[in-house]
Amino acid sequence: MESTSPSITEAPGISPDFAQHLIASQSALYAFIASLMGGVSEANDVLQETNLKLWNKASEYDPAQPFLRWAYVFARFEVMAWRKKQSRSRIVLDDELVSLIASDWNGTIGDSTQQIAALEGCLEKLPQQQRELLDARYGRGEAVQDIAVRQCRTENAMSALFYRVRKSLAECIELTLRREAHE
Repeated sequence: MESTSPSITEAPGISPDFAQHLIASQSALYAFIASLMGGVSEANDVLQETNLKLWNKASEYDPAQPFLRWAYVFARFEVMAWRKKQSRSRIVLDDELVSLIASDWNGTIGDSTQQIAALEGCLEKLPQQQRELLDARYGRGEAVQDIAVRQCRTENAMSALFYRVRKSLAECIELTLRREAHE
């Protein structure tokens, strides 16, 4: 039986260039959304909602403008919509801070892909136990106190460990980006 569904480049109203921009921007959009949300536990859901909005508004995209700058506007509104839905739960970032972070991202469009690649490379260099701790804290959003109990450590000791690992990652990323800039 033949498939009758259109391919991504045959979708009505969607140009192959738009589809390529959308696909290529996924890492940068994810990083942008996760930064606005203050974590990554539900960033994938918001990214998918953003992708749907972008897909539905494809005909409004002006190819003369930077795609990511245009896409970040939709992502920001999707984060705001998510925040409204989450208003009963603990919210770490207020609207003013989200706006400030979003405006800072406009200047980093070209750098985000390199930064994500550097982060991924630096994460791979960490010992397995540290990667698992980071995944628990930032991937699954577990509380430091819960992780400390599981690790038979004090909360202060666990916080200090997270600080050292984050500092080490930041230094690794900075070094990696500097190396790439000189190549």
